[in-house]
Amino acid sequence: MTRPAVRLAAAVLLGLAAPAAAQDDADRQMFIDANLLATYYHELGHALIDVAQAPVLGREEDAADALSTLLIHEIWEPESATDMLRATAAAWLWSDAEAAEEGLEPAYWDVHSLDLQRYYTQVCLFYGADPEARAELAQELELPEERAEGCEAEYALAADSWDAMLAGLTEGGEGRLVLLPSTADQGGDAGETADLAGYIALIAEEVADFNRDYQLPVDVEVAFESCGEANAFYDPETRRISLCTEYIDYMGALWDAN
Repeated sequence: MTRPAVRLAAAVLLGLAAPAAAQDDADRQMFIDANLLATYYHELGHALIDVAQAPVLGREEDAADALSTLLIHEIWEPESATDMLRATAAAWLWSDAEAAEEGLEPAYWDVHSLDLQRYYTQVCLFYGADPEARAELAQELELPEERAEGCEAEYALAADSWDAMLAGLTEGGEGRLVLLPSTADQGGDAGETADLAGYIALIAEEVADFNRDYQLPVDVEVAFESCGEANAFYDPETRRISLCTEYIDYMGALWDAN
């Protein structure tokens, strides 16, 4: 189902430039919401690969990234999807710049692609989903022509692969996504998560929509938790997607720093 924005501002967020200090609060909220949703979609990808025992050619992290971009394109109305893409792409750029300023060496050994690689792949897939309508966006986000030429094929391959997996989850399963009551601190010095109820409501709609359309072999839990780090992850042993409240705070701080 295509749906409009939920707490997402309709205004254009940004290109490659940092926002002005006086940027409207709604745009800041949209930046946090968009990155939380994209991260949830990524972790959902890990969960689906696990419980559906889906074969993955290549790195699982790249497959999960692809699902995140596909869902942004497929679920959200075009204008909101484009705003979300700008927000999540900006987060990759700012995170990479922050690491460089802190003198951190790229983690070539990590299972994730580098931040800039994830940036270009995300932009490529999103552009490839509708090249005619998104040609100006690709130029704005400086997608090289050499990469852009193959983006429509990249998108088609990713979409076909994920569609085939999701098609197997439309009947016969008894499992569901289960959003757990949050045990995270919702007050005091919680920063962005003082509004944790709003973020829970955002993800609750995603969980309800998924459960309406798909069935899983087993239940998968979704929880907002204090993790001690700005992160999100899927644990195959507990079959739980954990959305860390520290990650929400980090996204707010990342916006403020840029």
